[in-house]
Amino acid sequence: MRDTPRARAGGTLIPMLPLIDPLRPERTRAVPCGREWLYEVKLDGFRGMLYVEQGRGRFLSKTSRWMPRFDDLANALARRLGVRDAILDGEIIVMGNGGPDFRALMFNRRAAAYAAFDLLWRNGRDLRAQPLWRRKKTLRTLIEASPIGYVEHVEDPQLYESAVRMDLEGIVAKRRSDPYAPATEWLKIKHSGYSQMQGRWELFAR
Repeated sequence: MRDTPRARAGGTLIPMLPLIDPLRPERTRAVPCGREWLYEVKLDGFRGMLYVEQGRGRFLSKTSRWMPRFDDLANALARRLGVRDAILDGEIIVMGNGGPDFRALMFNRRAAAYAAFDLLWRNGRDLRAQPLWRRKKTLRTLIEASPIGYVEHVEDPQLYESAVRMDLEGIVAKRRSDPYAPATEWLKIKHSGYSQMQGRWELFAR
């Protein structure tokens, strides 16, 4: 995981926030079980880390690139958070009738929204060493009065079966006590019959 004392976003210097490489879930076929695991629905969208400073925001992608297409969304969310600075991890999505609509997001057919599942930094304090459950609790409090969605977690591995029944992309399993660190393991379990995966590679080929 890379940290730098400065992050440059589209020519704008963000002087106080570290540039953090997002944790990337590893794919597995089996849902891990045990009391140490939490489970979240895997939202089908663009991974986005929201950097906020002095009422302005920017998104960083899972490949550590700035995402200028979503600057308006990032700035609108930043103004509503009421913090001096923050770094959130989450997913940029477009919601359809049955869940995230990836094609609508890909082709900019409807307004995008943001759903957060982790909080790494708030008001000058680095939260990455805290356990996941504590970071999520702080995140929920932070965003409760904002337009940012909160990605709920459950302790039941049967969330995967529910995701399959609802034709969602899958789930992500995380250990409740883990920090946000290079050695931390997140596991993604994808729904093999997910309908929106049909023709997905052709979309990117265009």
